[in-house]
Amino acid sequence: MSAQIEAVIRQLATRQKAMEQQHQKILGKYEEFIKACEDSPRSITQEIDSIPGRRIFYTLGATISFTSAQNGLRGQPLTFLVSQDGPFIGTHYPFAIWKPNAPTNATNFGAWRPVSTWPLPTQVLGTDLVDLSYEVVDSGSQRNFQNQAVGPMLSRPDNMIPLPVPTLFAPNSTIQLTPTYERILFNSGGTPTTGGELYVGFPGYRIVNL
Repeated sequence: MSAQIEAVIRQLATRQKAMEQQHQKILGKYEEFIKACEDSPRSITQEIDSIPGRRIFYTLGATISFTSAQNGLRGQPLTFLVSQDGPFIGTHYPFAIWKPNAPTNATNFGAWRPVSTWPLPTQVLGTDLVDLSYEVVDSGSQRNFQNQAVGPMLSRPDNMIPLPVPTLFAPNSTIQLTPTYERILFNSGGTPTTGGELYVGFPGYRIVNL
């Protein structure tokens, strides 16, 4: 009887040793994985996702008026203030639209229009046209996003263009977008347009305290 017990004990000891060896292999792979994670920097998305707080979809928006006298000129900047309650995460290129706002009886008064005559699927320009380029400054980083105005690399309400990476704007910082009015053509029939209102929005979301 004792011989049978000793045999069972030996079998159990063999199995335990095999399990310990398997455990060491798994532990070794786990430690390698942990070290690789520690050695690799987190991505921008991971850094943003680690910020605590509630996510609320949001669009930073601002408007400014202009006239044909600004044709070909660099205009006044539009200012966007980020809330002190938390950062703003931009997810798409800003979108810009405009509408005639003077005189109040203008033929195209209040009709939202694009800020670029490109693309031209029908090769027809139409009336009351504005073409913009723009530059962006983030006061939080004290840096221009580019060193010269860029062309109409902009989202549209019917075509939202994702940014290459989500962009974080720090709480209580100020974003400025300065338009250059490459062309302003007020040529509507009837009662002509004399002034317009430019709207620019930065699509994204806010992170606020829970």
